[in-house]
Amino acid sequence: MIEVSKINNLIKYCLAGLSPRQKEIIDGRYGLTNAESLTLAELGGKYNLTRERVRQIEAIALKACKSKSASLELSEFIKTVVASLRTTGGLKREDLLIHELGGEAQANRFKFLLEISGKFQYAKDEKTFYPYWYLSDVDKKRAESFVSSLVKSADRENFMASFISAAKTLGLSDAVARHYASVSKKISMNTYGNIGLSDWPEINPKTARDWAYLVLKKEKRPLHFTEIAERVTGLRKKSAHAPTVHNELIKDENFVLVGKGTYTLKEFGVIPGTARQLISHFLKKHGPMKANDVVKLVLKERLFKENTVLINLQNRRNFKRMDDGRYTTLV
Repeated sequence: MIEVSKINNLIKYCLAGLSPRQKEIIDGRYGLTNAESLTLAELGGKYNLTRERVRQIEAIALKACKSKSASLELSEFIKTVVASLRTTGGLKREDLLIHELGGEAQANRFKFLLEISGKFQYAKDEKTFYPYWYLSDVDKKRAESFVSSLVKSADRENFMASFISAAKTLGLSDAVARHYASVSKKISMNTYGNIGLSDWPEINPKTARDWAYLVLKKEKRPLHFTEIAERVTGLRKKSAHAPTVHNELIKDENFVLVGKGTYTLKEFGVIPGTARQLISHFLKKHGPMKANDVVKLVLKERLFKENTVLINLQNRRNFKRMDDGRYTTLV
């Protein structure tokens, strides 16, 4: 972190020698004093100048500032930034770099110094990438290549395996790969700290159903819909109504109702269906069984009462009790 006094001195040094009007234009364009940058039109109106004249004054003033980039006064700042970028593969997301240098309060001043130094390149905010600073086109291309490879090969069930594989292919350390991933808007982290693609519901949940999926995926156990609603409310800091959650889950085949109001995820290998359907499933899979064996298998899969299973087993239209006491399915 660079001391504020040093930043102030650097700004004064860079602006030294400029005319009062040039200083005003640079100050206004970069928000060096008021932390609010102004447009060419706004500055033109303020000083009764055309936009083109403001642009000309700015260009001349910036040229004078950039001529000082090789000075000893700026060398320490440049070395600090170069060292920071090299530890992260030659680039770093702008907000992370600003935070490291001294914080958001000095953001405009840091951006001004980074630009006039002539040592760093800037990638603007765009649809798929956050703004970031980088040392060379080689670093930029390597980061883009890593992100592209990771997005294409992303395994939803084991994203970190995809991450490690993509990093290994390009010979990247974990720290560098993580910084490369951080500049991409296609890769994100959810509230539990899990990384994945931004368009995956479990990474960037939007609906009540998405949030419920995220909660159950994390818990890895059945939860009642009221408890799911409570968890969702706590995570997104916005009330999730239990009836809404219940309605969303009951009509989605990815969720399995395993008891009265209790749900889990189908992807966990839970067998969907009623008590009767589960009994039939196990009898078909394992062949004729004793009643207590059927009960054990069904209760392992569902939160039914033992009596519920036994009553269903007595249904003669669906199941038959054999002479040896075992049951078989008729459906």
